[in-house]
Amino acid sequence: MRNVRRRQVQQSRKRRQLVFITFAVLLSIYLMVSLIIGENGLVKYMKLRGARDKLLMETAAIKKQNNEMRNRIETLKKDPELIEEFAREYGLTKEGEIIFKFEDSQ
Repeated sequence: MRNVRRRQVQQSRKRRQLVFITFAVLLSIYLMVSLIIGENGLVKYMKLRGARDKLLMETAAIKKQNNEMRNRIETLKKDPELIEEFAREYGLTKEGEIIFKFEDSQ
């Protein structure tokens, strides 16, 4: 009688352990899949990180462009000859100047 009861207790423990281990394995698999593929998973993190890096590069390029423009503006403010050259590139003239345009016959 004791042996029968002992076997029943051991079998009951084995079943509980098996259920616990199965539950733990399933929970671990779910958590891993959730971490990798889930809404805030590794895949989304990598995409967002790539987008952030791209935006940082674009921001750096725009800042560089802004600095170049500021430098050019400062140069134009200080150098009247450069302003005149720039204006002539766009076809502007001084008051009273006459422009002669010659076409090449070839």
